Amino acid sequence: MTNPRSGQRPPDPFPVSGPADILAYIPHSLGFTPEESLVLMTVDSARLGATLRLDLPASALDYSEFAAKVSDILRSDASANGVLMALYTDRAWKQPGSPPYRRLIDQLNHCLTGNGLPIRDGWVVSAHAWREYFCTDSTCCPWPGRPLHDITNSTLSAEMVYRGSAYAPSLEQAVAQDLPGSWGAGAVAAMKHSSDYGRRLTGRWCNSSQFAATLDVWEAAFAGAAPLLRTAPETAGFLLASLRARPVRDTLLVMAALGKQQALAGAAACQLLSADAQRPLVPPGPSGPSPKKGLALSGGGVISRDAGRDYRDVLVGQYPESPQWSGLDAAFAVFAELLAAAAVEGNTDREAASALLSLLAWIEWARGRGSRAQVFLTRCLEAHPGYRLAELLEELLATGVFPGWARNAGTAWKGAERHPGAARA
Repeated sequence: MTNPRSGQRPPDPFPVSGPADILAYIPHSLGFTPEESLVLMTVDSARLGATLRLDLPASALDYSEFAAKVSDILRSDASANGVLMALYTDRAWKQPGSPPYRRLIDQLNHCLTGNGLPIRDGWVVSAHAWREYFCTDSTCCPWPGRPLHDITNSTLSAEMVYRGSAYAPSLEQAVAQDLPGSWGAGAVAAMKHSSDYGRRLTGRWCNSSQFAATLDVWEAAFAGAAPLLRTAPETAGFLLASLRARPVRDTLLVMAALGKQQALAGAAACQLLSADAQRPLVPPGPSGPSPKKGLALSGGGVISRDAGRDYRDVLVGQYPESPQWSGLDAAFAVFAELLAAAAVEGNTDREAASALLSLLAWIEWARGRGSRAQVFLTRCLEAHPGYRLAELLEELLATGVFPGWARNAGTAWKGAERHPGAARA
């Protein structure tokens, strides 16, 4: 499930002249062609607004809980006064008056109408045709439907392609397109260094000086070009080894969202670190700027009493302000690059790959792209059943919980605006 795409609407909108244009807009908005999905778009008097895609739920006697969660998400578009619906399914539709998922749509419309967002129109799209959902008159809504080329040949489709917009045939392919290719032989060297650093630093990752030095190396990776890690297999191996320490893994998300100093202070406030006098071990070469003077990770230093709360609030999506999206985008690129090394065939160390898949899923969840997050989580849990962070994130997705920042136009990720103009209804 993905939550609404928020942010400033571009000043140069696409004109929408009919249903085929709206249906052409959807895969461009999502980045892929939906399958067995319910897509809802908020609308005001002149524009399409937020887009929400959900997996179609299993048959149930009562869809009220599902409908309430969907309605709550769509209410975050404060300017909307209605909803458009597109149902993507190959479920049989035998009679015009008995469309698929009728009980679900009726319950959803009831809930949305109660919140001032009635479903104004809807369509069913199958692998072979598309048709108006609520119309039972075959004279104006041909049965069994209209040809799909009405959508692909629509004016809006041609305009979006002309402006450079494209989409993948499926969600899985859309996710794969965002990931770098295999490292090849370089992965072997990286994993060898990972094994070596894992052995040498067993039990030391959360010692305060080692923890801070490890974040320095990660910070340098976030600040540089991610593909350069392929030319530094020892550094890549060090980073992969550090992911075996789950406090390091979790702190990386806070560091990307709030900065290194706040992340260090938060980790200390949450009592994740221990004092030590050992010299930290890091790969040779630059490892990024040193922590600011005056920050004490343990002992008599002063740490904000809110540091621990902020640390926890970021991880569960309750931080009240906008995270640093540039930092999270940089972290995503580094995690994806390292995954290309850790996921190499024959690698028996599941911990690093599982951590990276979960980190990528968390960032997609933070961006409000739950569908993509689920792809990473499924991949993680298939390879490493019981990996706890992946299980926790999957529970959040299943309950429809998204970070508060993702539901506010002023704090949501803007990278979801994939194309140069929003649609105008």
